[in-house]
Amino acid sequence: MNRRYSRHIILNEIGVEGQAKLNQAHVCIIGCGGLGSIAAPYLAGAGIGHITLVDGDIPDISNLHRQVFYNGNEQTSKAKLLAEHLRILNPDINVDFHPAMLTKQNIGNIINSVDLVLECTDALESKYLCNDFCHMNGIPMVYASIHKFEGYISLFENKDSESIHLRDIFPEADSELPKCSEVGVLNTIAGIIGLLQANEAIKYILGIGSNLVGQYLTYDILENAQHIIRLRKTWNQDMSTKFENSHYTNGYCLDVPEITLDEYLKDQSQFELINILEHDEIHPLNLDYTHIPLSEFDVNEWKADIDRSYIFCCKSGQRSIQLVSQLLKRNKNQKIYSLIGGLEKHL
Repeated sequence: MNRRYSRHIILNEIGVEGQAKLNQAHVCIIGCGGLGSIAAPYLAGAGIGHITLVDGDIPDISNLHRQVFYNGNEQTSKAKLLAEHLRILNPDINVDFHPAMLTKQNIGNIINSVDLVLECTDALESKYLCNDFCHMNGIPMVYASIHKFEGYISLFENKDSESIHLRDIFPEADSELPKCSEVGVLNTIAGIIGLLQANEAIKYILGIGSNLVGQYLTYDILENAQHIIRLRKTWNQDMSTKFENSHYTNGYCLDVPEITLDEYLKDQSQFELINILEHDEIHPLNLDYTHIPLSEFDVNEWKADIDRSYIFCCKSGQRSIQLVSQLLKRNKNQKIYSLIGGLEKHL
């Protein structure tokens, strides 16, 4: 056994057999920001044999106080940057990454074969998307969130339909809940909760200690107070139906330039329309457009012509809002817009 893990192996609760379990595990981390960038190096150091990172965003200087791994000058996805770091930290493990936001269209390809998921985003709808898919497919998920001076964490085992999950705590996403960018967050709470997520993942894989299945841990960093709330089953709807009927979009919390279809039609020569629907969503349209499916769109490689204006469109307008927001983070001077309301009425 690799000398790298000798301090694990001498622990009676782990030993050679336990370390082998870690080395054989495949863990996916959704979100490489304040929580994910803290949890990931500890999982890599512990010898998790296969780590998948998912995040299409690039580092932003306003987040660096809690995303301490990045320097703010990078112009590539956090998933790629963190993957490169983990490969240096532990060259004995397999690390892959997806430089894209988790969507209903790509989630199956990304996490369907993993042993455990850490949900580390600050996007409510991403949390529900991950929760619902993991519950349907029996994938354990370590949930966490932070707010100002507090952190929250639970482990959803998802063994069967009676297993407790996020919707038993919060049945629906609250679109009025403010984000860190609006109310602030103390940087150290991200570090503490990120480590607790990694800790829950390691314990669960090893089958040691007590875990947070059916429990909800709250941590107040100002008062050094923590409480465990015992959960009970309250949400009894059919998850497959819920998943099928949900869009899981986060557009409500982003502020990007938008344009109506009528405004585009009045002067089509001024714009290039880019349709980001997936191949299986495309329908005949009486519009001139360029087709680049969102799952194939490379935010880091795409460059706008400074003399042209672009309109990105999807079915409802939510995915295009996300994409335009990401592109503007790279270059605020681009003349790009999201089509309000999408193409849903015109498909």
